[in-house]
Amino acid sequence: MLFRLGVKEDPSEFYDYREQLALLGRGLRDSITRMIVVKGVRRIGKSSLVRVGLRLHGVKLYAVFDARTVPLLTSDTVYEVVARGLEELLRRSGGLGRHLRELLARVEGLSVAGFEVRVTRRSPDLVLRVVEALDKAAEATGEHMVLVFDEAQDMAVVPGFARLLAHIYDYHQRVKLVLAGSEVGLLDRLLGRGNPRAPLYGRPYLEIEMPRLSREESLGFLEQGFTELGLEWPRAYMEEAVDRLDGIPGWLTAYGYYAYATGSHREALERVLEEGASLVQAELERFLANRLQARTRYLALLECLAAGPLTWSELKTCLETRIARSLNKAQFTRYLRELRDYSFVEKAGREYRLADPLIRYVLRRMRT
Repeated sequence: MLFRLGVKEDPSEFYDYREQLALLGRGLRDSITRMIVVKGVRRIGKSSLVRVGLRLHGVKLYAVFDARTVPLLTSDTVYEVVARGLEELLRRSGGLGRHLRELLARVEGLSVAGFEVRVTRRSPDLVLRVVEALDKAAEATGEHMVLVFDEAQDMAVVPGFARLLAHIYDYHQRVKLVLAGSEVGLLDRLLGRGNPRAPLYGRPYLEIEMPRLSREESLGFLEQGFTELGLEWPRAYMEEAVDRLDGIPGWLTAYGYYAYATGSHREALERVLEEGASLVQAELERFLANRLQARTRYLALLECLAAGPLTWSELKTCLETRIARSLNKAQFTRYLRELRDYSFVEKAGREYRLADPLIRYVLRRMRT
């Protein structure tokens, strides 16, 4: 069901992105690809693409380490992320579960009982020992073990994370890495793009970008979803939803769900805008919390883009007009780059635009 909330795993619940799914499948199947990187703005469906792809292409051995399973990722809470990922792996391992439990139970610092995994001693090399155990499990089956790091850029706060990935890449040939991230600039930094000193620099990887749905694809998504539910939803309602929510599947899914639950187009749209704006505002406030001195400038730059896409020079002029002072190129470029790094702004051709249409509603809230 397209309008089922949450991360999708069933291919029948995942709309389109056939090209990206095929590319992911090719990377998962071949023995050459060591690392796959999935990029896209928040709520575009990266997690669903990965999980649907793993299932669609028959991958049995995989562990998902999701940075969002803890409220705040730190060098301490990362152990909880590891434990949750291993528990999920054990639950779906079927006949391989016993062998996996035995291997993981031998890892010093882990306690394994049934499907429960606890970290009993935190140490810098614990994750590496876990990877070594998973590598042995893969070797015993003749298959690859796929390690998925969801919102991988967040894990860069953990000391040595990039070096760990580089070590896995170089020395564990039966382990494939899948890194998914929405803050694409930070993800590029983790990958060492343009930085020869970075641990992962120079290691080839397969990159998969997830674009937003086009207008027609978005309307097709809603039409298919309502058809599945047996609802004849007026096209005018769907067009307004697409106009307001753009081609981001997460928001379109929420609209379809609320429309079905309430029977009201207006209520469904308002709920998505209200709840979605609260979520986006929290993300923006976290970004601004560490940039208090330049807060006004970041918000002014976003306000410029709220009216529509602008070129680099148009955007610089707009920002200077709003703050009533001139900026040198380096200053302006830094502000714009940071907003792009954290996926509040994206570039399409020569123009820059807001990465999420709900940022407009957030800015209206923050003005009042």
